Amino acid sequence: MPTLNRFPLLGLWARVAARRIGYTRPDAEALGHAYAVLYAIRANKRPEPTQAGQPDSKSRSRRGVDELVFAGDTLDVVYDEAGHVQGVVGGDRPQTPRSYRTSVANKFPPGYLGRLTEAFQKVLKAYPPKTLDSRLVYDVYDEWKKACAVGRRVDLERLIEWCNQGAAGEKSAKAQLTSAVSGAKSSSRRRAS
Repeated sequence: MPTLNRFPLLGLWARVAARRIGYTRPDAEALGHAYAVLYAIRANKRPEPTQAGQPDSKSRSRRGVDELVFAGDTLDVVYDEAGHVQGVVGGDRPQTPRSYRTSVANKFPPGYLGRLTEAFQKVLKAYPPKTLDSRLVYDVYDEWKKACAVGRRVDLERLIEWCNQGAAGEKSAKAQLTSAVSGAKSSSRRRAS
């Protein structure tokens, strides 16, 4: 039973979501790594209450750093000479396509990066791209993380199985949602008449 810690899995998940939303491959890789760093920081940080009259850390921005809203979260970013996004979450080192390959892609056991990429694509294909640029990305991740957990790691075979079942289930749920929305629209049209 091959397992992997959650950091590279979240990075890959966010990368696949970014591609589905419409980001280029290099931007999606940088965002995938930055998103995983953001959640690693959140998982290891204790909340510190802000004192009255003192601005919170989010209101202080660093010079030359932009904020990009991705998947419902605000990421600190800069842009390279070619206009590609680079994450600067955490401030240590920028999150780039190269750092994605080193810190995310290279962490997968042989054969699993491709299999999981395909599995994640199947799941995320069930959602219109605009709906993915929201908390939905984290919410679905959190669902499979819990369903496939082995301690603080994730069972990769169970995750692939979850994705295959989830993709089929999402299509069914999406059809039911579309049917319910259509029914509600025709019902409201009848009431308006």
